[in-house]
Amino acid sequence: MAAETTLDAQRVILVTGGGGLVGKGVQHCIEDLGEKRDNETWIFCTSRDCDLADLASTRALFAKYKPTHVLHLAALVGGLYANLSRNLDFFRVNMQMNDNVLLVAHENNVNKVVSCLSSCIFPDKITYPIDETKLHDGPPHDSNFGYSYAKRMVEVLNRGYNVQHGRQYVGVIPTNVFGPHDNFHLYNSHVIPGLMHKIYLRKRSGW
Repeated sequence: MAAETTLDAQRVILVTGGGGLVGKGVQHCIEDLGEKRDNETWIFCTSRDCDLADLASTRALFAKYKPTHVLHLAALVGGLYANLSRNLDFFRVNMQMNDNVLLVAHENNVNKVVSCLSSCIFPDKITYPIDETKLHDGPPHDSNFGYSYAKRMVEVLNRGYNVQHGRQYVGVIPTNVFGPHDNFHLYNSHVIPGLMHKIYLRKRSGW
């Protein structure tokens, strides 16, 4: 069963994907906006610190920091062109990362894991408005099915750890996330940062 914690207990919060868009946003809130509580230690790790697709590396990371809570933001991500050309890679790598993080969190009796999912995991053909009850009502869009199914399976893993082991492992589904520290690559980014880059280049050229 999950370890019991109280509001004033010491917490070590491990953030995977700490160098990415959302991770940097969380770090800004914690370190610059004063959201850190006195009983909290925040660890922001990146792919340079650990290969989460490797089980041994993931276990070493948890052994080093001994987290009580995990904010799982790490993922292999990309825009439309990247997904179209590498759907299998996006599925396999993200499945390995997600499975390793949740398994090792369970092995280390981590009290709570919050994983970041994506709005693309919802079915392509669906009646609006949508909510989480419609998550498995059909296949996602073909363009990024690998990434979408890998992220969708996090919900299945969370449910399994909750039902079988009583874990508090949950997922959140943000929408339209963009801002500082995003990927602004012209071909591998998402729509908004890619468009911002194109506008910047046109403006710089005197348009």
